[in-house]
Amino acid sequence: MKKKKFTIKEAVEYFAANRKNIPVLVMRKGDYALEIKAEDYLYLVVEVNNPGVFLARLGPDLMRLKPLDEQQQSTARAFAHQRLTESGLL
Repeated sequence: MKKKKFTIKEAVEYFAANRKNIPVLVMRKGDYALEIKAEDYLYLVVEVNNPGVFLARLGPDLMRLKPLDEQQQSTARAFAHQRLTESGLL
């Protein structure tokens, strides 16, 4: 059975609906990876030092994503919300 492909719009809608509890991890460069579909390693990536927002598959064998504590995740979610609003996606 073919898996449904997510669009960036659907990922942003998922983030908006689950903003309070969506898991957030940090990438090596410090960018935030918001977990959209864990079983498919699908993340909404929000760049910290650039205005980029994109959807990516980040397999654990290629990307070493680091967990954040709850306070850091809350800060990251607020930053992601602001960035998505600025970009017109929210």
